[in-house]
Amino acid sequence: MAQNDDKFIRRLDINDVKVGMYLEDIFDHKGTLLLSSKEPIVSMEKIEILKNRGITSVLINEKRKNNYKFLIEPIEKKKAPPIENNREARYYKELTKAVSIHKDGVVKAAEVLKAVRNSQSFNLAGIQATAEEIVRSLVRNPDALVSLSQLKGYDDYTFVHSVNVAVLVTSLAQSMGYPDDKLLEIGIGGLLHDIGKMKIPEQILNKPSKLTDTEFAIIKRHPELGVEQILGKKGISDISKKIILQHHERYNGTGYPLGLTGERIHEVGLISAVADVYDALTSDRVYKAAWTPQKALILIFKGCDKDYSRRIVELFMKHMGIYPVGSFVKLGTNELGVVVKVNKGELLAPEVLLLIDHDGRRLAEPIPVKLSEKQKEANGHRYKILVSLNPKAFNVNVNEYIQHQLH
Repeated sequence: MAQNDDKFIRRLDINDVKVGMYLEDIFDHKGTLLLSSKEPIVSMEKIEILKNRGITSVLINEKRKNNYKFLIEPIEKKKAPPIENNREARYYKELTKAVSIHKDGVVKAAEVLKAVRNSQSFNLAGIQATAEEIVRSLVRNPDALVSLSQLKGYDDYTFVHSVNVAVLVTSLAQSMGYPDDKLLEIGIGGLLHDIGKMKIPEQILNKPSKLTDTEFAIIKRHPELGVEQILGKKGISDISKKIILQHHERYNGTGYPLGLTGERIHEVGLISAVADVYDALTSDRVYKAAWTPQKALILIFKGCDKDYSRRIVELFMKHMGIYPVGSFVKLGTNELGVVVKVNKGELLAPEVLLLIDHDGRRLAEPIPVKLSEKQKEANGHRYKILVSLNPKAFNVNVNEYIQHQLH
């Protein structure tokens, strides 16, 4: 900043920032550059990211503050199609690619984890490549791959869980404003977060009854065992290691392996703790049936300030939506269906595949419904979601209908 420009610099509340404005360099409390003075604010989403990173006010150069007028005018003249239509097109375009990334990620995770279980040598090139693909997909469209993280596999839970957690932690970190190079490190950490479990006897991992104190003590070693497995491996950053080591730490110090409290837990540790337990709760296991997304979110929210950081939980819930993809819901019309897409600006009005009509009869073919549009019609209040239900009680396989949107 030139010295003779100082008189034009003033502080501005973040809520008064507009698209197109040039701000002075913005750094977070860790010294990470969030926005360069050379880049204008190009979207309201960027402003929200800054807010989420704790930025409450910014510095602006009075000479440049009105540049946003010139950024907006050409867009208005071109009469660009509605943003929502563009977002929807990008979402469905990315879904096919996301399926391939998810499936390939499960294969790559399985290769490494099985090698560790069998005490064989392994390299992490496949894991690193998968993390790169996850980041690229989220950059192209932040919603598609997150939708597919709701796909659950029972037989290969450990491998699917690794990919799902990687997607969840990376996507939430992206929404919080982490740069791409850090997202890559976070993705690698997510994919490897449970690598230490491969050194735990399977009869303990899959025990259907309650663990003994001795068995639980063995389970609690897996974060440290995980870090041991990747020591000396190239491409494993400190952030990746923090996820492996800290995903079972709890905000009040009751977690393991180190019993860290509050802000002594790295932010990526706080993020991975929430993502890990959410995916675990919403998956079928040998010792418990899957919970509905809403039941899992309620339990996690109850753990705010105790087990989890309230700030991270609130960001996660906003990120996933009140009715995440995979939720089985009942509408005011008495119809039942599966949520297949969540629109960030309309958390109470997701897109649903109707499966059961108002008389309780199974439909021959699922009917796609955009609740946001239906709610604008006469008697639109009938298209509000009343409650989330257990799909198994209605003999519904949610996975089948999440995949339905690909065809």
